[in-house]
Amino acid sequence: MAPVNMTGAVVAAAALLMLTSYSFFFRLSEKKKRKEKLTMRNGLVDAIGNTPLIRINSLSEATGCEILGKCEFLNPGGSVKDRVAVKIIQEALESGKLFPGGIVTEGSAGSTAISLATVAPAYGCKCHVVIPDDAAIEKSQIIEALGASVERVRPVSITHKDHYVNIARRRADEANELASKRRLGSETNGIHQEKTNGCTVEEVKEPSLFSDSVTGGFFADQFENLANYRAHYEGTGPEIWHQTQGNIDAFVAAAGTGGTLAGVSRFLQDKNERVKCFLIDPPGSGLYNKVTRGVMYTREEAEGRRLKNPFDTITEGIGINRLTKNFLMAKLDGGFRGTDKEAVEMSRFLLKNDGLFVGSSSAMNCVGAVRVAQTLGPGHTIVTILCDSGMRHLSKFHDPKYLNLYGLSPTAIGLEFLGIK
Repeated sequence: MAPVNMTGAVVAAAALLMLTSYSFFFRLSEKKKRKEKLTMRNGLVDAIGNTPLIRINSLSEATGCEILGKCEFLNPGGSVKDRVAVKIIQEALESGKLFPGGIVTEGSAGSTAISLATVAPAYGCKCHVVIPDDAAIEKSQIIEALGASVERVRPVSITHKDHYVNIARRRADEANELASKRRLGSETNGIHQEKTNGCTVEEVKEPSLFSDSVTGGFFADQFENLANYRAHYEGTGPEIWHQTQGNIDAFVAAAGTGGTLAGVSRFLQDKNERVKCFLIDPPGSGLYNKVTRGVMYTREEAEGRRLKNPFDTITEGIGINRLTKNFLMAKLDGGFRGTDKEAVEMSRFLLKNDGLFVGSSSAMNCVGAVRVAQTLGPGHTIVTILCDSGMRHLSKFHDPKYLNLYGLSPTAIGLEFLGIK
């Protein structure tokens, strides 16, 4: 009988054991990863942020750069403003300026209002929004459906007492006054009584917009409240840095309140001063001139003298003719001017080539990303913000009849509207 080759048997057994062990630990590792992915978040507020950063393939291939978009439209409230709403309300509650049962007021062209209406109930608060009546109607419909009260007013200059932001500020004061009077017990059923020459005179006051049970009001003040900036310095900026593993050359975004641009740009440049940060500005806004020339004016006006509607653009939520506290926190290396036609064409290009259905500000941001790519040249990584989806822009930005009225119907086949053939 031939001798048994024990060496070969031992080697085979060892190999089998190693393979089995590897398979076991691989499955354990994969199970752990799946468990981490399936970990529940604590309520709606905890689901805000940590949005995906995606490669926009069509723009990346056309420019030779890696153009990445932060998908803020995937937040629960559907936009980047969810982050701001959470930060504003949290800081107000912590500081004692707002209490559960109170009402948060804001003047907003739409997205911030929607986010506040979404988030406020999670903190036991209510929301009252003042919105310009030229904003897309679906935005106010969404706000009302979320349980907030909506006041639509005509658009006027910020210097006017009836600008939607100024009205929102007054509404917070009214809610505080109502809560104060209720606490003092000086008001009964809306009737104020006083004695004049021995007779009682009844003065019936105008009905309040708010319930008698309101515990006070807080004006969110998204333009000047630096909680806006902090939401992005502490959240959006670090997420972008982590998701790119620090391999980022430039960031570009439009500005309305300026919070996103300021928070992200300052964080990224604090991490690496070589990261270039840029503004993309729509028509009628003065920020481009301020960034590039140091003086805030358009060809039609001197600084601070606009009296009517502050914007000559169909984009919503971006562009402004004053410097907010949030915008002043930005660290910028330059700026670009975008047009409405470029934003419209870009939105259709992204839908056709990437399946991305974006809103007007997201489209303008992508115009900015291409402009940055053209300036820096191929081989750079550029990040922008996909603020919200096109679902909130159906009656204007994505309405063919509306666009045709202003000569903005899309006609481009590719990116020739940005000089790329």
